[in-house]
Amino acid sequence: MTRFYIKKIFSNRITRHILYWIGLIIFFGITWGTYDNDYIRSFTIQSFGLPARMVLVYVSLYVLIPKFFSRRKFFTFTISYLLLLLATSICIQRPIIFFYVEPTYFPDWRSSGYFTITELMNTILDVNIAAIIPLGINFFKFFYDVQQKTLTLEKEKLEAELNQLRNQVHPHFLFNTLNNLYSLIIKKSDSAETAVLTLSGLMRYMLYEANVPKVPLSKEIEYLQNYLDLEKLRFDDHVDISFNTETDTTYMISPFLLIPFVENAFKHGPTSNKESWIVISIITKNKTLKMQVENAKLPNQKTNFEGGIGFANVKKRLELLYPDNYSLHTHDNELSYEVILKLNLEENGTQ
Repeated sequence: MTRFYIKKIFSNRITRHILYWIGLIIFFGITWGTYDNDYIRSFTIQSFGLPARMVLVYVSLYVLIPKFFSRRKFFTFTISYLLLLLATSICIQRPIIFFYVEPTYFPDWRSSGYFTITELMNTILDVNIAAIIPLGINFFKFFYDVQQKTLTLEKEKLEAELNQLRNQVHPHFLFNTLNNLYSLIIKKSDSAETAVLTLSGLMRYMLYEANVPKVPLSKEIEYLQNYLDLEKLRFDDHVDISFNTETDTTYMISPFLLIPFVENAFKHGPTSNKESWIVISIITKNKTLKMQVENAKLPNQKTNFEGGIGFANVKKRLELLYPDNYSLHTHDNELSYEVILKLNLEENGTQ
């Protein structure tokens, strides 16, 4: 209940301002009052300093900051603030101190003069003290808001770019899979019915299960397995496909991040040759995923393996999703082409 009332009190702007000025008088009243133990006089003198301090603070908060600082006119704001500080010190604070406070409360004090540099500097510093906290809070809020807006824009840009890249995956993969299914139908293969069911499972994953930033790695592996099942139906015994997985715990991963490497192997490998082979290995251990995809090549085969839509897509997604947390290497020799991806992951989707 006490916390509720305190929160209610400080939620009112006028109350906050009143408490600030009272707190300022008490703080400096006690600070200066300890010199001669005359706290009443010290509180009174601090009260006479309020007019100049309040003019400086409120003109700065409600005129200079909105007009100049918030519009990033920092130099103009600085000059305007210094002129305002000088004006309030000379025209408001100094007359009160020189003509009333010193004669009344310090009759034995001999001032060195109204416009003495030392006296003016002391007055300027005394007035400026009151503006440090309010201006500091506003400066912090301004730069914090700017930072948050920048982060929000970067996040929105990143999400838009990722969505665009993910949307490229679907039609690209679907085109390849329908071509596979068409080949089975042309051959009047009995496997066409199984292929349709497998394709149905793939589409369900694509449309409903993978429509999130991260999916369980096990789902992505199952997705790859279904894809390989379709390819096995398509090529019969023409391609020796080996798929090995090993994982030490549960991880999350961005969907459709691994499939382009597998598609690439089928696209560029000599899949019409009975001696064709594709070896795929996915191992996760100690929060690190290592994927190796290697496919056979025809002798002297020269193909731009990295030029496809899917490969370019996944490289860009890796840069966006896992900056400085992945490595991607390719090895091209006379008989085979190999891709090795290493990716830092986190357990239970905490990445």
